[in-house]
Amino acid sequence: MADTKNIHETMPLRIQILDDDLTTIAMLTRVLTGQQWEVFSAKSIGEATGQLSNFFPDIAIVDVHLQNEDGLTFVQSLRRNYPDIGIVVISAEDTDSLAQKAIASGADNFLSKPISPAALTLTVNKLAELRDERARANSLEHELERSVRDAVFPEILTNSDQMKAVLRLVEKVSPRDLSVLIFGESGTGKELVARAIHQNSTRRRGAFVELNCAALPPNLVESELFGHEKGAFTGAIASRAGKIELAHGGTLFLDEIGELPLDIQPKLLRALQERRITRVGGKKDIECDFRLVTATHRDLLNEVRANNFREDLFYRVAVFPIKLPPLRDRVVDIHLLLEQFLRQEGVRNPRVSDEARAILQTYRWPGNIRELKNFAQAVPLLSDREEIDEAAVRIYFGSRLGDTNGHRPTLGAFGSGFAAGENRSVRKLEDVEREEILHALRFFKGNVPEAAMALGMGRATLYKYIKKSGLDLANYAS
Repeated sequence: MADTKNIHETMPLRIQILDDDLTTIAMLTRVLTGQQWEVFSAKSIGEATGQLSNFFPDIAIVDVHLQNEDGLTFVQSLRRNYPDIGIVVISAEDTDSLAQKAIASGADNFLSKPISPAALTLTVNKLAELRDERARANSLEHELERSVRDAVFPEILTNSDQMKAVLRLVEKVSPRDLSVLIFGESGTGKELVARAIHQNSTRRRGAFVELNCAALPPNLVESELFGHEKGAFTGAIASRAGKIELAHGGTLFLDEIGELPLDIQPKLLRALQERRITRVGGKKDIECDFRLVTATHRDLLNEVRANNFREDLFYRVAVFPIKLPPLRDRVVDIHLLLEQFLRQEGVRNPRVSDEARAILQTYRWPGNIRELKNFAQAVPLLSDREEIDEAAVRIYFGSRLGDTNGHRPTLGAFGSGFAAGENRSVRKLEDVEREEILHALRFFKGNVPEAAMALGMGRATLYKYIKKSGLDLANYAS
């Protein structure tokens, strides 16, 4: 059980003040530091945004009316990018409409100036307690969810809402003796899900027998699936049980069932309907009690329309369909899975730089989890440092990083880079970089996390660039 002691009792609260009035900043700082809290102050939205690259505040106190700026713009940005932060809006204008507007913008509370030290301390303490309660609730929820998931699906790691929904379906269908069709792109983990269905079914004590229909020549599929008798064909020197027979009392997993030859499909249909088979070259029926789980990367309905797959068989195998999301739709799982794969490769304390992580989250991953595992096997050899850095990632992927396929663009994809055959003078690299960064900030309306992800660079790196270049994010917010 996680320690439920209040976070702000064990470490000081970090509080950010955004106000262009030095007298107000001094008063608030004096009161807050008197409570042993850590305080940072800023006089503009650009300065406050720049501070976020060096420290993450627990609570932000924001004045509405700044010089030539609207403080509520910063409030909206904070709430969008840091949903757990506590936000207090302050203003000399004490009206119900302004308070309502502040709350609608994402603030938790509104205080009117002049602010009494007692009201300020009480408000901050309440927000700190609310934050602690949320943290405890989230921790307990995650612990419960993780313990249930680990007990039922110990080999499947995920923080993705989409994948969690899949696991809920798997948990529901596993005890039922229904035929399940798992479909999704290659490399999404269909075999792992099939094994999870078997392990959580009433047939878990039986065998899990698998056959990849795409891995065999068509003339060998029937023998592998149904078995054969001695002398049934040249080379059949002994009788042999097929996969269906071996799955008696357990689960038969047919991977890439869309590749099953047409002439074999009616025989599989009969096996499903009558629960009996005949070996190749055999004369007697053999009863087989098995559960069928299949997988495919193809759209089987399209295959039915193209007369490549029997419609009656389709409805037999797709009694309960489950679709697996591609890795690009499970961005939150990329680092989780990568750490696991790196540990499997002998990396004891896997570390990935912010810049490298940003690239991995925007890359399309056409090979999905299988490609990520291959990456984990190779990338440690490309880095001279203990952590996986941006250089190693770029070396591994090379020109593939330009393939975003409609997803977030990477550096150079905004349209200002060099075009093939274009007649233009060569520019300095720093000029190209600046142009790309400015374009990204305009494109994402000053949202630094969004711009950093699109540029393929770490958020902290972009904040440092903004500060060094003297850029004012307020100029890009509209």
